[in-house]
Amino acid sequence: MVSSYLSTAREGRHETWRYIATLALVIWLFISVSLMASLVAVILTGTTDLNALPPLLVLVIAMLPFPLGGLLGLVIGLRLFHHRSLLSLINPAGRVRWAYLWRSFGLWLLLCALTDLILWLIHPSNYIWAADWSRFLPYALLATLLIPFQTSTEELIFRGYLTQWIGRSRLGFWATLILPNLIFALLHGLNPEVQTYGAWLTLPLYFGIGLVLSWATLQSGGLEYALGMHAANNFYAALVVTFPASALPSPALIQMRTYDPVVGLIAFILMALIYLGVLARWPRTPIQPAEGL
Repeated sequence: MVSSYLSTAREGRHETWRYIATLALVIWLFISVSLMASLVAVILTGTTDLNALPPLLVLVIAMLPFPLGGLLGLVIGLRLFHHRSLLSLINPAGRVRWAYLWRSFGLWLLLCALTDLILWLIHPSNYIWAADWSRFLPYALLATLLIPFQTSTEELIFRGYLTQWIGRSRLGFWATLILPNLIFALLHGLNPEVQTYGAWLTLPLYFGIGLVLSWATLQSGGLEYALGMHAANNFYAALVVTFPASALPSPALIQMRTYDPVVGLIAFILMALIYLGVLARWPRTPIQPAEGL
């Protein structure tokens, strides 16, 4: 199943300069949209302190560059430089297996909830019910619309485009698994939780999440498991349980008083082992490559 996903990279045109040009376009559009969104926010609010902005506005500024920058740039680059469609990054059939996506979404959401339930039973005073429905409901609606664009864009770029590019090289399986996720982790280095809790304790978590997402992609022959898990993870973090210095400040239903990155990393490793173990036991059907991707 590993080769079935990576084989799609042989479709269309695939010289190295085409990958570089596509990634340059993605980065340029992403930064441009991010700067424009921030500028509009400064004009509307009259403050240059983005940390002082309301959560709804922060959410918009953080999320808009993904569909209007990263995703748009990827679509244009695939068509213009590679003569491929965006769906060719999903799987060789060029269509979404929705059952795979939703089962992954549900499984990871369940594991997140069970983990926090166990941690609450161990240390109940660390969890605060903080529901403010007047703030939560508008935020939840907007997050439901925007977060899938953010998580899907990251998956299409890192577990899709970069993985297929490296996979068609001679660097081997482990480079295909490690390099995209090393880049993924390092790009999260400016997140507030990294600054607060330290890179050595937080970046391994991002790298580990990336490894799980890549492994699920390569073993299932498609991107659907990764799309579902990533969306569930970010929905849960934005709407259900949040913690101090979170990457995306939100009026979540439950807030943690303190966050221990060591406990978080250990909990993730256990969750990842269960997640991959369950995925390995779910039946999979062979994927037939589509024509004209």
